[in-house]
Amino acid sequence: MEHKGSKTLKTDRLILRAFTHEDAPAMFRNWANDPEVTKYLTWEPHGSIDVTEKLVRQWTVESVKPDNYQWAMVLRETGQPIGSISLMNISNRNMYCEAGYCMGKNWWGKGLMTEAMKAVLDFAFEDVGFHKVKARYVAENVSSGRVMEKCGMTYEGTQRGEHLGKDGQFHDIKCYSILKEDRK
Repeated sequence: MEHKGSKTLKTDRLILRAFTHEDAPAMFRNWANDPEVTKYLTWEPHGSIDVTEKLVRQWTVESVKPDNYQWAMVLRETGQPIGSISLMNISNRNMYCEAGYCMGKNWWGKGLMTEAMKAVLDFAFEDVGFHKVKARYVAENVSSGRVMEKCGMTYEGTQRGEHLGKDGQFHDIKCYSILKEDRK
């Protein structure tokens, strides 16, 4: 594998690029403070712009590392950040990582996340050299699972009672993956 960091990726409708300090207001407004967007995520909605600014500062510092993969999803048409997508939990030895993503609800149902994920998978396999990319979602978040399926990922199983949700209940986690050879 050859780590290359969050290089800019382009699709028909999106530019995926490293976060900048200027992205914090759009991130806060478009997705980070929305309880509906963060409902199934591991983090709470940001209660103030200060929380978002602190996180974006951290991401910009880390963006210089070659094994850091954290992209802002920016609409080509408007230049507005609408979500984020990342590769994390990297195993260099086993050549795999896990993908994670979220996007503002104003852009749900338009195929944008699938478009972004396909670009990230192409980059992960072809440019970096990962062997496997994994992804997981809370079972009730079926839209996230559809993104994984549309990207050619294979269902691997369910981790029962794995996620303590914001509702105080445990939820099952559906696990998917794709191997480099699956993309051919």
